[in-house]
Amino acid sequence: MNEMPAGFIGEWGKPLKRTNQFVVERLGQWAALQMDSLKAYVDLGLSQFKVALKVTDPHSLHEFADSQFAVLSFVGHRMLDDSRMLAEWNADGYRQTDRLARQNLLGLLFK
Repeated sequence: MNEMPAGFIGEWGKPLKRTNQFVVERLGQWAALQMDSLKAYVDLGLSQFKVALKVTDPHSLHEFADSQFAVLSFVGHRMLDDSRMLAEWNADGYRQTDRLARQNLLGLLFK
């Protein structure tokens, strides 16, 4: 009673496989983007921690505080670059999803 027709799996198999491959590829790209950003922020945090440990007197504290403006500028630019990269990744994903959906539908409709 719950059996599928014999051709059903073959008919939907290729589009499902392409869609699954696309999703896995996109998740891999997203993870790579996130890991790259995380690594940059962690490296910055560790370097700042090392610099902060070298503060021993008021003069070195003043130099450390002055250097924080450069760090804040770097973080601000990095956040803008990350958001731009993510927006481009999303736009590319939309284009690829649209192309894949059209390809799958045309393949199913015109067999």
